[in-house]
Amino acid sequence: MAVVTVAARAVRRRALRVAGLCALFLSVWMAPAFADSPASGVDVSVAQSLGDRELTIVLRRVTSVPGPLRVDVVTHTGTAAGQLTLAATPTGAIAHSVSPAAGIPVAEAVVELGSTPGMYSATLAMDRAGPWELAIGDGARVARIPLVVPKQVASPPERLVFGGFLVAGVLLPVSVLVATRARRSGWALLPAAGMVAGVAVAVTAALLSASFPLPPQPGSQLDPTVDNLDNPYALNQPLISDFSRPPALLTIEGGPITAGRPGDLDLVVIDAATGAPVDDLLVHDSALMHLLVVGPSGRLSHLHPIRTGPGRYQVHMSSPEPGRHAVSAELARRGGGVQMVRAATSFTVVPNAAGAAPPSVPVYLGSGDTAASTLVDADLITVRTTAAVAGAPTTITAQAGDNADLQPWLGMVGHMIMAGPVPDGDSTDIAAAVQNSPIWGHAHSMGSTSMQGMSDMPGMNMPDMPGMSGTTAAAGRGTMLMPPVNGDSAPDETVAAYGPDVPFTYTFPAAGRYRLWIQVERHYTVLTVPVVLDVAAAPAPGAHR
Repeated sequence: MAVVTVAARAVRRRALRVAGLCALFLSVWMAPAFADSPASGVDVSVAQSLGDRELTIVLRRVTSVPGPLRVDVVTHTGTAAGQLTLAATPTGAIAHSVSPAAGIPVAEAVVELGSTPGMYSATLAMDRAGPWELAIGDGARVARIPLVVPKQVASPPERLVFGGFLVAGVLLPVSVLVATRARRSGWALLPAAGMVAGVAVAVTAALLSASFPLPPQPGSQLDPTVDNLDNPYALNQPLISDFSRPPALLTIEGGPITAGRPGDLDLVVIDAATGAPVDDLLVHDSALMHLLVVGPSGRLSHLHPIRTGPGRYQVHMSSPEPGRHAVSAELARRGGGVQMVRAATSFTVVPNAAGAAPPSVPVYLGSGDTAASTLVDADLITVRTTAAVAGAPTTITAQAGDNADLQPWLGMVGHMIMAGPVPDGDSTDIAAAVQNSPIWGHAHSMGSTSMQGMSDMPGMNMPDMPGMSGTTAAAGRGTMLMPPVNGDSAPDETVAAYGPDVPFTYTFPAAGRYRLWIQVERHYTVLTVPVVLDVAAAPAPGAHR
């Protein structure tokens, strides 16, 4: 009898030790289980040319549903004061009854814009997850921005972690109770073994969760629906069309526009394979569409048309010079990638009796000239270039003054748009030459590669169009815009801390004359620097350089 009692006590001690170890695992592993959950989203900036106002709409992340959506509206120099109306409408149909139903605005607000450039805000109450549409009206026009409100969903590894620890937590007091009260010592090992199994499952799931692939993301990779946002981990076979969509085509409607007077251009985006309206554009470089309009003298307008309906966009613009204007749009389709789409036809601005405005005067580089300066809105801009040779990387740097006070515009410190080769001569119709040029691209700069005096940091230069060849940028003065990490959002336009050097690196594939436009933002004003660059032919193979 004494032997049995001693054995029972030994079993109970082992059970209590196992319970203690399980409790230790619970305390150590429970906290990190939350770190592997995917981010709830990031802030989204969408540039909009709404009437005569050039605005940046910043949609702050929605961290819980129901919850608030903060909308920040950034105005620029010359933006008129006034009132904007906001209305959020759920667009996804659901099986069960929800009031109000999809298609009916459920949240409305008003933003009062002041005469001073800056940020103005309002908050909308979002009552459900799913696809939404945000309507922004100025009294004459309404921009409709599609957005996605995500639902906080636990991944399969997270569910295993929570379930394993829940089982272990329930069996912990049971194991202690059985170990201290049971007459037959063997029963004490059963709940203890269950605890061990629960902790093992939870710990294994926690360790493997970092390598568990995320499902295709609704909104960016899949057409968003209530179902795939409610459970993105459902094992549904995605449609092939979600990942292999054809190019888009751009046509122009509306007009005519008179020189010096504002008018509307209607843009239609259709699927090249089906002819159906394209309504799957993604926010790319802080806009649904970047519209590039080049006038006869080489004047560039970089606009962001508002979405008025599926596949339909509109821009309210004016041009100071009559004649043919070249049109191109940069956009990104869900499943189709980034595309630079040229309009099948350009559009013409009719003359005005008041006469045309003076043409824009570019700076000339190449053929031995490696630096030139110009004044843009009273700001001194100096443009430098390395040797421009076809087939070799060329670094072009714009120095905007002497202070690091540039603001990020469209998510970048600088933009460079290029077209060419174009014919030589100042009398050339630049719009016609650009419309027919073989190369039309768009490069980005994150700012100087030297940051807070750290000139040895690698460059962060981001060309993004097919056919472009980008490497690293040359070191310069100023600060660099660091890309966001760990779900953080990039700095918005209220941060004026970049520059003054803004380098771009681009490989021109063919020799000839190119038209370039460099754009940066300072004091809520976008400065555009027109540049003419002559690119030399590459030396013949075997020739001495």
